[in-house]
Amino acid sequence: MNNYPSEKGQALVIITLAAVVMFGFAALAIDGSMVFSDKRHAQNAADTAALAGALAYSRGNEIDDAAEGRATSNGYDGGTMNDVTVTVTDVPSGECPANTQGKDIKVDIVSHVNTTFARVIGRTQMTNAVTATSRSCGSYYGPPFDGNAIVALAPSGTGFDANGTPDWTITGGGIMSNSSSSSAVACGGSATITAPSVTVVGDTDIDGCSTIGSTPNEEASQLTYSDYSALFPRQPTCNGTATFSGGQWHPQSGADGSQVMFTSGNMDFAPGLYCIMNSTIGPYHGKLTGTEVTFYIPSISFELKFDGNGNSFNATAPTSGEYKGVLMYLAPLVDSNGNLLDSSQALDLRGNGDEDIIGAIIAPSADVTMFGNSGAGALNSQVIAYHVDAGGNANIDLTYNAGDNYQAAIPITLTLLQ
Repeated sequence: MNNYPSEKGQALVIITLAAVVMFGFAALAIDGSMVFSDKRHAQNAADTAALAGALAYSRGNEIDDAAEGRATSNGYDGGTMNDVTVTVTDVPSGECPANTQGKDIKVDIVSHVNTTFARVIGRTQMTNAVTATSRSCGSYYGPPFDGNAIVALAPSGTGFDANGTPDWTITGGGIMSNSSSSSAVACGGSATITAPSVTVVGDTDIDGCSTIGSTPNEEASQLTYSDYSALFPRQPTCNGTATFSGGQWHPQSGADGSQVMFTSGNMDFAPGLYCIMNSTIGPYHGKLTGTEVTFYIPSISFELKFDGNGNSFNATAPTSGEYKGVLMYLAPLVDSNGNLLDSSQALDLRGNGDEDIIGAIIAPSADVTMFGNSGAGALNSQVIAYHVDAGGNANIDLTYNAGDNYQAAIPITLTLLQ
């Protein structure tokens, strides 16, 4: 009789090995998904905690308390299953706008996840480690719209149109167009553009007629009125009346803007804030002059056009006070939904002779047409309008000096770095 080895128990071994493999796959599927879900949740908690710390710094509150409180509200309280570490450092010199002071807030979260099936293969717990860093930079006074010399706010169409005859030479700041059009900035005819930079939401049509100091920045983020409305000066109440004496117009003492009308003929203005109450003016026969003046125009149908026969606008903005650097300010037109609209405002920016135009032209809803100057007079302005284009044949030289123009209160910035 033959004796054969017993095969009893082999199935049990195979089943046991198969079970271990199955538990391994279950650990990957179930425990792995738990770990992945926790890591994503921990990263969100770190991000929001870092931003909460940055916001606390901007408000003068305790950074650590704000960051740790936000992490706790998201389930990471620094207990037995997680560690939360907040590290606050000064922003390196020169990395905040205008070299303002700031803080970098780093939040590290280490979390531990108890496993279920991975215990079979000896893993009772798994660990996630995430980090987030935010930056809070202080507010400051500086040129609005990143210091661009020409700003066209129209969301569509050609915002800056240099088609025609004059050559444009722009220094001290670039050109910005908020338009998403494929020709947001354009030139043509015999005109050329020389500028340090061009920034557009859409695209440019300037090949062959421009010299730009850097590659145009295309596909920038489009701004809405709410993004920049706080950058504009306060609109005065215009509760005073200007008076004429000694060959000049004078503001009413103590008034928040003095009402006056532009009339044909030469008009000279003493230092002060004036509210121009006209609507349509032009063609204007005369010269408008003034030193240390701001002209505020409340009418949304205002037009100022000159006849071109040596008549012009030559004035300088205040060098101190609330309207420092603001030469002309046209009230914006905004619809019920808070959208900036193109009004019927129109402005000829026409200098003449050897006199200067110094100060910002803030006309968010207006069409501004710029004319060149055959004399030695300088155009030192930041021009903010809905559309900007050229008129006449003389070349246009705009030399923008931010120190002579309006400086806006640039708000505190909060940024998630990583």
